[in-house]
Amino acid sequence: MPKSTYFSLSDEKRKRVYDACLLEFQTHSFHEAKIMHIVKALDIPRGSFYQYFEDLKDSYYYILSQETVEIHDLFFNLLKEYPLEVALDKYKYLLLENLVNSPQYNLYKYRFLDWTYELERDWKPKGEVTVPARELDNPISQVLKSVIHNLVYRMFSENWNEQKFIETYDKEIKLLTEGLLNYVTESKK
Repeated sequence: MPKSTYFSLSDEKRKRVYDACLLEFQTHSFHEAKIMHIVKALDIPRGSFYQYFEDLKDSYYYILSQETVEIHDLFFNLLKEYPLEVALDKYKYLLLENLVNSPQYNLYKYRFLDWTYELERDWKPKGEVTVPARELDNPISQVLKSVIHNLVYRMFSENWNEQKFIETYDKEIKLLTEGLLNYVTESKK
């Protein structure tokens, strides 16, 4: 996460640095992003970037933590208000609204398509910011996360439209909520 120097900046300068980093990760995958692009956009020396962040990955994780908190919180807030099945149904529309129909579309697209083992490993300690600690070891949350992240990945990688995402989401969530054995039995009829 950013160094104290970043947080010591004026609000205006901190926003400029943040916006330059965000723009870089909205226009380039992590593996194509360059510090050179960020410092050029800010018209600052390269060394100044390192006064704010350890490296490019540090700035990337900070942007992700700031931009993805809301998405996970939306789901956990739905769970507080609704039964699981209703929360899952409402969540698909929130995903579409916040991932697909938002200015952060490319940020999320690159996040899902360019994610690697190394990024995951290094993100884990920082990723706790986006998921309440009590949910990290919850097996239900882990299964839902796996299925929903895979659906979002496939939506981006296969260029699904909203209808295809909803149909596939509904089918796979139904499988989870009704159970594998029930699903297999129904399929044989």
